[in-house]
Amino acid sequence: MTRPYLSRSPLKPVTRTRSLAAVFPLILLLAPACGGTREVSCAPFDSTAAWARVNQAWSREVGKSWTNDSLREVLLRLAERDQTARDSFASRLSDTAYALQLRLLDSSLAVELTHILTRFGLPTRTLVGAAGSDAAMLIVQHNDVLQQRVLSLAQALPATEVSPQALAMLEDRVRTHAGKPQRYGTQFTLEPDGQFRFAPTESLPGLEARRTRAGLPPLAQYVCLFEESGMRVDRRSLPPLAP
Repeated sequence: MTRPYLSRSPLKPVTRTRSLAAVFPLILLLAPACGGTREVSCAPFDSTAAWARVNQAWSREVGKSWTNDSLREVLLRLAERDQTARDSFASRLSDTAYALQLRLLDSSLAVELTHILTRFGLPTRTLVGAAGSDAAMLIVQHNDVLQQRVLSLAQALPATEVSPQALAMLEDRVRTHAGKPQRYGTQFTLEPDGQFRFAPTESLPGLEARRTRAGLPPLAQYVCLFEESGMRVDRRSLPPLAP
């Protein structure tokens, strides 16, 4: 069975990750690093583009404007545990023991986040700041059991409380898991041949406009980011990409 696939940030060294974090924070954390052999170098990202400005507006934090700093710190630590465990992901893709280790960690993180959801509700910008909210959404992206619940909570909130990028990626995850076409073109499925195929997507003519509103880069840049990380993308599965 193929599944939607997301994992560790492909962007190394850390300095590059930091320089782009405000542009698309969750993509950097969730893009797969699969140790492919194709050498790809992506063009620089345009930080003035409309999609980038959406993310910059979301990520901007001035002072401690959130109300629960201790919860924010808890969430940031959970996200760090999630990402530290995925540091060696590229070289251990076929390691079944490692895969089990990740599943156990993800289950543990899901339990902790479930307690947080029950006590505090969904961590929002107002509650824990943009970084804290993104940390919570990262844990959700790696835990199927939480995704529908969190999607419903997020969609009921004002648009300024959860990252539009995180919400778009989560909606795509939930729809793909349910066998429905994704809306924002964020999901690929890992096939037995080791290639990643673009998941079915609705209304392709409006895809790039939806991506822009959600703070996602054009699909061509998104695919290049994954290929640069070593992901082998089946380009036959992609819609026509803008140059």
